[in-house]
Amino acid sequence: MFPLTNFVILLLLLLTFHQINQLQNQKRIHQLNDEQYKLEMLYQKAYASVRQEKEAPPYSYTFPDGTIDVIVTQNGQDNAIYQFKITTNTGGYRKVNISIPN
Repeated sequence: MFPLTNFVILLLLLLTFHQINQLQNQKRIHQLNDEQYKLEMLYQKAYASVRQEKEAPPYSYTFPDGTIDVIVTQNGQDNAIYQFKITTNTGGYRKVNISIPN
């Protein structure tokens, strides 16, 4: 009787640890999705702001959810390559190079 009880308790403990680990993974996935959403929104804000700028780069924008630094890495006749350095207030970071027509 004792080995059977011991085995059932072990299974219940393993199931509990599995559920705890799964909850931690789901929490981390949610945090990463939220971070990705913030980075994408900052990118869209930076792109719209750069399109409206009349001055020459570099630009620096500060929004409630992060900051963006924009520099020109290559300037051609028809278009320029802009480098967006996007940083969220929670520590997420992305560097994007984009060609924008002059």
